[in-house]
Amino acid sequence: MSGWPSLDRADDERLARSLAAGDPGALIQVMDRYAARLYDYCHALLRDQESAARALHDALIAAYAHVSVLREPDRFRGWLYTLVRNECLRRLRDPDRPPERHEAPEVEDGFVDDAERARRLEARQLVHSALSGMRGRERETLDLMLRHGLDAAEIAGVLGMDVQEATVLADEAGARLDDALAAAYLVSTGQGECAELAPLVGDGELPLPAPVTQRVVQHIGGCAVCHARRERLSAARLLQVLPVAMMPTDLRGLVMATATDPALAPDLASIAHRAEPFDSWGWPINADHSAPQEAPRRRTPRALLPAVAAAAAVMFIVTGAFFLMPGSSKEQAGAKGPAGIAASTPDPSEPADSSSPSESPTPTKSSTTPTPTPTPTTPTPTRTRTRPPSSRPPSPTPTRTRAGTLSVSGCTIRNSGSCSVTVTAVGGPVRWSVIDSSPNLIVGGGGGRLGERGSSTVTVTLRDGQCPEGGGAGAVRFSPNGVASITLECDAAKP
Repeated sequence: MSGWPSLDRADDERLARSLAAGDPGALIQVMDRYAARLYDYCHALLRDQESAARALHDALIAAYAHVSVLREPDRFRGWLYTLVRNECLRRLRDPDRPPERHEAPEVEDGFVDDAERARRLEARQLVHSALSGMRGRERETLDLMLRHGLDAAEIAGVLGMDVQEATVLADEAGARLDDALAAAYLVSTGQGECAELAPLVGDGELPLPAPVTQRVVQHIGGCAVCHARRERLSAARLLQVLPVAMMPTDLRGLVMATATDPALAPDLASIAHRAEPFDSWGWPINADHSAPQEAPRRRTPRALLPAVAAAAAVMFIVTGAFFLMPGSSKEQAGAKGPAGIAASTPDPSEPADSSSPSESPTPTKSSTTPTPTPTPTTPTPTRTRTRPPSSRPPSPTPTRTRAGTLSVSGCTIRNSGSCSVTVTAVGGPVRWSVIDSSPNLIVGGGGGRLGERGSSTVTVTLRDGQCPEGGGAGAVRFSPNGVASITLECDAAKP
């Protein structure tokens, strides 16, 4: 999102190691890099500014308390998002969760004039129509991928699935979003350019019903005019116009106080305990798979309440029902404010991968304003498809079993030989793969599915057969969450 700092995996690893070493400045840097985007993610899940602030506060404190158990500090970003999501799901499961919600105001861009603001509102209506028919898990995946910049491996960790499953989910969700955006855009702007389009769309009001979207998508595949207009769209660019929730201004100070004030040590210990358990690689057990825990009962620190109230009073709150992603019918109809793609996450008591889309809100009068015309000169990333959209079958609803963890052994290469790494599934089945290795190593294949306690081996060979004098080391990285340390033992060269 505009205004969010760019992410670098090397910096993430440095931050994680500094935080684990007890550097107080590291927690400040973590908040500088992540607090704004993590708060927006919390708010998208909870749709309440106070609950989102509490969830982020507790997640950052849990990260401060547990970062030393993370065995892969370069995956610190996905680890943080998993902690945050777990905190949000605990609150969603709270039976005493207040029914009334007060959404945060939108982060306002002071350089946007009225005309640009109107164009953004129109673009949001397109996005709302496209997302209204998608499942909550699909929307959350798109939010993490396109707005928060997580890759498939990180999304897999956050959502508690294997990398292959997350990749398929992201690809399918991205393709469905492309189709739905194209349909909404053409219905709003292209009926005058294609005489065959009007009979397919009925009254043409957004959000489009699913059958209308499907008919329009099928039509695009055989219409050169509509296909050319579709190619001008960029889903990633359009999603950048979604509102970003404004984080309370003193949340950073509250996090630092809880982390460092001895008088608040009991609060820190309680939060850290609630974030458990962690797996053998230091990754939080996904709340989708763990037994419900008692919801947090701590009151919001008193200093937080006036900041939230003041922020809501002074900031511009954008209204309009199409700002809100479709949600449960139990939600308050009068709620206002920004909501990300993931805002309509299903009730955790329902199946996590329910194929039924959430109820769609009715657009307000402001939704009748003309939709924007994307700039044709902007490069638009394209998605390669092996068959036309109309023939793509719906993505199956996976049956979820308790996922295990991957135990990986190290091995030693002596001189110019090779060695074998053993991978074992612990605690449940695991779908694994080799994803990376040191430049001096060659890995002979590797990947598949292991049943609980099942094992397999991977052969590791020294590249070019040249063992450096004095030995050395390397590593092979596995998905999910596995690193094998490779030791090189090399005999000294004979004179």
